[in-house]
Amino acid sequence: MYKVTKRKFYHIGLIIMGVLCFNTAMLFASQNPTEESKLLPISIYDEENLLVLSLEDVGKYHGDICLCVVIGFRVTQFAISQLWKPARPPEEGAGGDEIPKRKDFRIISEFPGQGSQDAFEFITRAKTRGDFILELPEGTDAENISLDNCVFIIIRKSTGKQIKIWLREEVFPDGSEKFFNLRKKAKFDETATQKEKEKFRSAKQELKQRFMDWQTDDLFGFERR
Repeated sequence: MYKVTKRKFYHIGLIIMGVLCFNTAMLFASQNPTEESKLLPISIYDEENLLVLSLEDVGKYHGDICLCVVIGFRVTQFAISQLWKPARPPEEGAGGDEIPKRKDFRIISEFPGQGSQDAFEFITRAKTRGDFILELPEGTDAENISLDNCVFIIIRKSTGKQIKIWLREEVFPDGSEKFFNLRKKAKFDETATQKEKEKFRSAKQELKQRFMDWQTDDLFGFERR
């Protein structure tokens, strides 16, 4: 009788430990979601080689998946869906049955963020070829930027078709002016408090999440030319 009871306790203990480990793992996973589930990759040709580039790939190239990287990725993805004939809705991934070639891109950006530039470069190699142009609006620079900077022109060189894409005001939780003023204070003002810096980090994270989750129609305004 004693041996049976001891064996039962042993098995019950194993079951309890297993349940606890499983629950802990699930909790950890829920608190640390992977980026892979957010956005589908971009298919693009480098000469004859077909590449499938994910947001994670771009993040590794830049150093992390920051807000500007996500913006650059989604701008490129959206431009492809508009300038190259898609076989499926743009929200299901870029490229469709007409997969673009890297050398067919020319990009004009009014945004000085390095993350978006690295996204464009990694996906299209436009900077390497001299097909990337940074044109800042008058009165703006890396420190002083506004919604006017959030404009991107993607040109399909083989057809001459192009699309002008800009960020919508509505995508900024508390408005673009407040966001960029907070950015300037937190990043460039030596008197910025820890609370202000933390507030900016939180605002960036919220904005980044919107670019991970929102539909393109809610993120961008655009004009095809």
